[in-house]
Parts: sequence; C-alpha cells; structure tokens
Amino acid sequence: MSIVPKETIEVIAQSIGINNLSSDVALALAPDVEYRVREIMQEAIKCMRHSKRTILTADDVDSALNLRNVEPIYGFASGDPLRFKRAVGHKDLFYIDDKDVEFKDVIEAPIPKAPLDTAVVAHWLAIEGVQPAIPENAPVEGFYFNFILCYIIYVTK
Repeated sequence: MSIVPKETIEVIAQSIGINNLSSDVALALAPDVEYRVREIMQEAIKCMRHSKRTILTADDVDSALNLRNVEPIYGFASGDPLRFKRAVGHKDLFYIDDKDVEFKDVIEAPIPKAPLDTAVVAHWLAIEGVQPAIPENAPVEGFYFNFILCYIIYVTK
C-alpha cells in the first residue's frame, strides 16, 4: 500500500495529456512515485544539512534533482521558505498562496541601477625605499610600518 493514492496518479496523468490511464496501472505506479519522491526529498535534506541550514528551500530540491540528473523545477527562486495554506473544506490539501503580478506594474517599475564596474589600479608602495605621500599610501604607523621598512631595506641591499 502506497501513501500516494492512485487518484493522484490519475490526476497527474490527465494533466500531462494521458486520459485513458487504467486504475490498475495507476495503482502499480503509485509505489514507484512514492519511492522517487522520497529519494529526492532525502537528497534535498542532505543538501540542506550540508548548507548548515534547518529550513528546506526550493534550491535544496533543485540541487537534489541536479544530483539525480533530472531537470530542476523552474519558478521558485526565493531563499525564503514556502508558506503553505490549508485549502478550505479539505484537511489534507495545502497550496502556496502566490500573489498576482500585473504586467503593467512590471513594465512601469523603475529600472534597477547597473552594477558598478570592477577596476584594478596599480601603484608603487615605495620607490627606492621611500614611500610617496599619495592618497593610495595611507600613513602607516607602528609595527606594520617598521616591517615594510625592514623588508624594503632588505630587498634593496
């Protein structure tokens, strides 16, 4: 006996276009579906624990699917845990309450700022043992300054 009822298998088959699935086939597929779901969830829990988190996220499930060479689920990119709500009139049926997004609001939203470009600037720390007084060379005091001077003197000898 499987936890996944054969009716669920029949509904999933109808949703992908298989309308004439017999109840015997659905009954035989239910334990296999349960096994595969358990296997993916165990891998997802491993991914969660390796990430040192206590909340299972959609990214953990995607990582588990990638480990099994299965195409990941698209559409859930939030790092927040999913908030399930109980369906009215059903004690064991839950759903994710998604907000509707108006296309007009997305178009009219301001464009985010472009990320800053990275740059590398090179300058001399010291020239012939003398540290130039430029903004890149902040005044260094104490041990660190003595260490640099000793290193510069050692290298120049």
